[in-house]
Amino acid sequence: MSTPQPGIFALGTAAHAYLEFDTSGGPRRQEFVEAVSSLREPRTTMGGVNLVAGFRPELWREAVPDNAPKALEGFNEDLLGLDGFVMPATQHDAVLWLSGSAYDVVFDVARSAIAELRGLASVGAETSSWPYRHDLDLTGFIENSSSSPRVIPARVGRSCSCRSGPTTRPSGNRCRSQSRSA
Repeated sequence: MSTPQPGIFALGTAAHAYLEFDTSGGPRRQEFVEAVSSLREPRTTMGGVNLVAGFRPELWREAVPDNAPKALEGFNEDLLGLDGFVMPATQHDAVLWLSGSAYDVVFDVARSAIAELRGLASVGAETSSWPYRHDLDLTGFIENSSSSPRVIPARVGRSCSCRSGPTTRPSGNRCRSQSRSA
């Protein structure tokens, strides 16, 4: 795969899909690498989709032994951290990252890629993402800024004091009396 993947640097792509594939092993692994490497994003001037592919280091080394780092290896073992923290090893054989301006076109290209690779590999994981209120994440952090995230307080069952007496705060800062019947 000596072709550059400009999708890595694409801007303005609000919708994303991440497809992770697992091969069944055997001689078709080479065919799988060739099939993934031949996938292309649709050629269009508007509403296009970017496609970026990545391979498990061991699989890439099998496919192109002269063009793969010898010491690189996949995430094959869980990573253990402090206080019993464990990051599970979830390495798959290949990942496709699809990004575009709208999820409908990303969805269509994802379905097409899955169909193209059927019989060579199965989908091990599929994740989609989109922007929340343009540049915010769910904590209120503004992407590409130095603003610190707002902490979203747990709202269910927290008590607050209002003029009407003890209440619960099920959402936002609005108070509702506990005496209401369910």
